[in-house]
Amino acid sequence: MGTRTLHPFCATVVANRKEAGIPEYASLDPDGARALMAQVMAAAPKPTDLPDLASVSDFTIPGPHGAIPVRRYTPHGEPKATIVYFHGGGWVLGDLDTGDGICRRWAGWAQVEVLSIDYHLAPEHPFPAPLDDCFAGLEWAAANMKGPLFIAGDSAGGNLCAGVAIKARDEGGPQLAGQIVIYGALGLDFTTASYREVGDKGWMLSAADMAYFWGHYLSSEADKAAPLAVPLNLKQASGLAPAFICTGDCDVLCDDNLAYADLLKSAGAPVELRVDQGMFHGYYSMTSFAEPARATVDATVAWIGRRLSA
Repeated sequence: MGTRTLHPFCATVVANRKEAGIPEYASLDPDGARALMAQVMAAAPKPTDLPDLASVSDFTIPGPHGAIPVRRYTPHGEPKATIVYFHGGGWVLGDLDTGDGICRRWAGWAQVEVLSIDYHLAPEHPFPAPLDDCFAGLEWAAANMKGPLFIAGDSAGGNLCAGVAIKARDEGGPQLAGQIVIYGALGLDFTTASYREVGDKGWMLSAADMAYFWGHYLSSEADKAAPLAVPLNLKQASGLAPAFICTGDCDVLCDDNLAYADLLKSAGAPVELRVDQGMFHGYYSMTSFAEPARATVDATVAWIGRRLSA
């Protein structure tokens, strides 16, 4: 991968977080980590590039573990497709607001409807509950929304996206037009080059944070071996949906995503992989501030267009 050097914008963010004394999530209990995430999001600069949409509505859909809050984003004009989105937050943190900007950009820039799933969180609801909720969201979209179906997620949501893709293949549907995996947490190997080289640098997400999040999500050795929980455990990747995969090289999860791309390619699935130099974990939502983030979101939109015309 070469030298991992933060982009100037990312370096400033890291320096500001250090100066503010923001702790690692791993040093907090789940409620404390949730409070910290809310505090960080409230203090973050507001994006300036969100498109105008026809409507954004919150409601609930039925799920196997109780009602699931969702948010539906509808663009102006006839939607070309539907994306079912799973937010990040280590399976422990996050809600419908976490990826709101991502969903708005996809809806407006790709002219698609987006359904964001507020799945139940660990440790109160460990694996497989979050995955079950996400799959229920996909099934609801297949029954109630129009056009080809994509699934997408960032970080823990990227893990859930890959898990839903496997589950959809193994259960005979719903049929997927593609999967969008954004710096997904896909494996349990903490010895990869990106974990070793980035894990203790304090670049948004640490190796200790990931151990903490995985520890809350997985309850047993069987969970750790299950491809639905840890997608890089998958032995047979044939028949999985085409993928757009992106990661920064300054992210502990970088090599997870390279390995997932290789796994899909080895089984013949079409894969577009982007590795953004100097970008850290979470950059995909920073399109107002970092040109590489905007370029990667634009590339996602272009990839969706190509999948729709394939």
